[in-house]
Amino acid sequence: MIRFTAEVTGTQVLDRAFNRVDQEISDFRNFWPGVITAFYEIETEQFLSEGAKGASGKWTPLSPAYKLFKEREFPGKTILRREDALYESMTGPDALDSILRPEKDELTIGSALPYALVHQKTRPIISLTENDKRKLTKSIQQRLVAFARATGFEVEEKAA
Repeated sequence: MIRFTAEVTGTQVLDRAFNRVDQEISDFRNFWPGVITAFYEIETEQFLSEGAKGASGKWTPLSPAYKLFKEREFPGKTILRREDALYESMTGPDALDSILRPEKDELTIGSALPYALVHQKTRPIISLTENDKRKLTKSIQQRLVAFARATGFEVEEKAA
């Protein structure tokens, strides 16, 4: 059995298992592109909804004083998007502070910005709903089905 787990600041937020494939697959780097794409889609929705899309719900509003300052100094910028460094690092691999390390048996993805952890505690940037967890799991399942078919196994359509 192969386990797919996700942790956010040391807390496990996803734990899924795939049976009957562990003896055939030892390198998951070909599986990660789908997970990476799904993660960035989920995070983009999280930022665009100011947290409402995530399991933790809409982010805490800005204080009245900071809201006035931000409207004056950074017009049109929403919560956690003052200069977009955090947004860009969490929604794509090309930002200066993006972390993306696809390894043989592990994928590390996130932001190197030190204030990301602070915000994760008060305004959760990564807050996976059950639908988000299914989306991530489905991206791996689709690769597993393709792998099984390529190695000669018959796979029912409902499995993909």
